[in-house]
Amino acid sequence: MTRPGHSTFPWIPASVAAAWWVVCAGGFGFLTWFALVPNAFVKHLLPETIPRSVWFWSWPWIALAPLASAVVVFVVYLLLARVIVDRIDGSRTARFFALWFVAVLTGFLATLPWVISAIVASFPPSRAAFVLDPAGESVLLSGYWGIAWGWLPALFTLRRAQPADPAHPAQPGGDAVPASAAPGPLRTRPLAVLGSIVVVAVILSGLAAGTGSRAARLAAAAENARANGHTLGSLPDPDVPVTPPPTIAPAAADPAADWCTPDQAALLLGDPDAAMGHRTLSIQAMNFTDSPCTLSGYPDLAFADENGSALDVTLVHGGTFMTVDEGADPIVVPAGGYAIARLGWGAMATADVPTTYTLYAALYPGLVRGSWPSTLDIVAGGEVSVTAWSLTDAGPDPQP
Repeated sequence: MTRPGHSTFPWIPASVAAAWWVVCAGGFGFLTWFALVPNAFVKHLLPETIPRSVWFWSWPWIALAPLASAVVVFVVYLLLARVIVDRIDGSRTARFFALWFVAVLTGFLATLPWVISAIVASFPPSRAAFVLDPAGESVLLSGYWGIAWGWLPALFTLRRAQPADPAHPAQPGGDAVPASAAPGPLRTRPLAVLGSIVVVAVILSGLAAGTGSRAARLAAAAENARANGHTLGSLPDPDVPVTPPPTIAPAAADPAADWCTPDQAALLLGDPDAAMGHRTLSIQAMNFTDSPCTLSGYPDLAFADENGSALDVTLVHGGTFMTVDEGADPIVVPAGGYAIARLGWGAMATADVPTTYTLYAALYPGLVRGSWPSTLDIVAGGEVSVTAWSLTDAGPDPQP
């Protein structure tokens, strides 16, 4: 026999709340995308309960993420209704406002997976004070959803209320509404069961939100890379922090006073060449002053992938199948003259590995490196040989 003042197990209001949660999100996305109504008005009429970007995710996340969010709303509403509303032995009006309050709390809690996912995706912040910035207005809008629309599931509950059990008449001033017995564990341990379901649902919703958001970021990065001419190597990962090569090579020796400097010589990049599975690329140093200067040893080189992160490439001093190293003897580059160094490497497999999209170089270690956009089949973990500087005539069509 049911106790007076207790409601039916709140499946119906929870279902209405979950369905309306998704409807508001979809309506907000539709109306703002097509600009049918001013955004400020839409935000107050249909709060953005689920981030609008979800509706542009790829399958299956465009369906799984909203579904997981709706499940969270459903189970959180059930749990809070059992904790709050079932302990009210008051009038129908009191129960109505209690259910409305349940919707407000549900809105706050149901948005936590999105908030946590956004914070984790943007972590670490540039400053500790900005740690919550990725959440934006999500928490406020979801709470506002409960204030603006929490009456709807509460109204459904009261309209379906059953008359009081004659054996337990309603208390004065209120209409008691008995509950139907829930089968199984829900009868003996309803809060424990619902609490466990809430935890699982929130975790799964957070995983769906995080995984779907990452899939969307990867898809956007891939599309942008292809639009910018991506042809080799793995697609850039937007979630990997960019670690560019150092602007100056570490542990560089002090140059002699007569060595060429960037105020005297400019680096020019030649065109790559290939033969029988081997590659070569020349770098020239042009003395553009009226005075000679000296170069000794090898140029300073570094490589970066499409994101701009440094690639771990082993540099070997010497020649290859297509290059000859004449040794690291000092050379004097005359006024208006040229020196040349050549890179050589064997063809490398570029499928699904970070590949060179930027080449960095300096006349020698210790100078600030310049760079050229250069798509080369030099990958992380690869080996590249470089020859020492030697005198040469002007090369054909060098790239400044």
